[in-house]
Amino acid sequence: MNPLLPHTRVASALLLSLALLPFAQAQDAAATPLSLPQAVSSALTAGATVRDARAGADAAAATLKAVQADPSTLSAALLSAQQANTLAQANGAQARLTAIQNAVDAFTALYQTQEQVDQQALQVQVDEKNLQVAQVKLSTKNGTALDVQNAQNTLASSRQDLTAAQAQTVVNSQKLANVIGKPGSYTATTPSAPPTVKVNTALSTNYPALLTDQQAVDAAALSVKLADNEFTARVTLDQAKTKLASAQSDLSTLQKTLNTTLATAQSSAEAAQATYQTAIQSEVNAQATYKQDNVRYSTGTISAVQLLQSQLALKKAQYTRAQALVALWQALATLGSASGQDQTGLAGQ
Repeated sequence: MNPLLPHTRVASALLLSLALLPFAQAQDAAATPLSLPQAVSSALTAGATVRDARAGADAAAATLKAVQADPSTLSAALLSAQQANTLAQANGAQARLTAIQNAVDAFTALYQTQEQVDQQALQVQVDEKNLQVAQVKLSTKNGTALDVQNAQNTLASSRQDLTAAQAQTVVNSQKLANVIGKPGSYTATTPSAPPTVKVNTALSTNYPALLTDQQAVDAAALSVKLADNEFTARVTLDQAKTKLASAQSDLSTLQKTLNTTLATAQSSAEAAQATYQTAIQSEVNAQATYKQDNVRYSTGTISAVQLLQSQLALKKAQYTRAQALVALWQALATLGSASGQDQTGLAGQ
């Protein structure tokens, strides 16, 4: 093995980090702070998802109005136009939930990478200090060259992770800009705690997929009604009845599938809520430990290196809490999409 390789890796990582630092600082300086409610509000007003659904709903409403105004419209054509309008309105409502979920996902992803950068920056400081300690021990014959090499490798890896997290932050900022429909560079402010997960969430009767199958049943039922007379061939009536039975079966199967999906989303949200509460307590415990270590350091019973490690432990607990908060917000947004009803409390923002 080339003995210069670890030093080369450290130097390369350091140069890359230093090269990206001005760029990252420039990004931060130009970035606009954004809150989660602001991100959702923008996605609902300027995002493509809701805009396209709204256009479809307007077109369906105009078509229905024209069909209703035409005295020659037959019952089947009228039902088709009515169903298309109802479905378009339902798609519009579901598009809002999808937009909320997309905004929550994009915003919290950016927030999490920002927190990751903070943690990784402190990790680099700790690893730099560990390398200094290893070098001092080697110079006093209290450590080995291998210890120094391992410390160098760890520091190089930490710096690379920091650089990757910084780059991902820029990427996630762009993704958020695309979702909210407003070009620019953004930083995510700390989201507040989400509302408590509701129990026994019911599937919306206007859930688009469910509504589509229900409309197929209604259309098939109308075909049976229209064919049930003396001047229509019996085979036509039989075919209509078969189609109705098939549509009813499809509707029943879909209801079971959607309810299973909803139950899974409900369980995931409840689990995420429990994990978040645990993470909060872990952060409180880490904060208390760090406070005690500050006192111990001031009295000289622990070293500055040990205090820095305690600070890192607190930062890791804070990052774990941030991850749990992100998971809970995302789980609530997913539950909203699965149920057809907003669970985040952000729909009216």
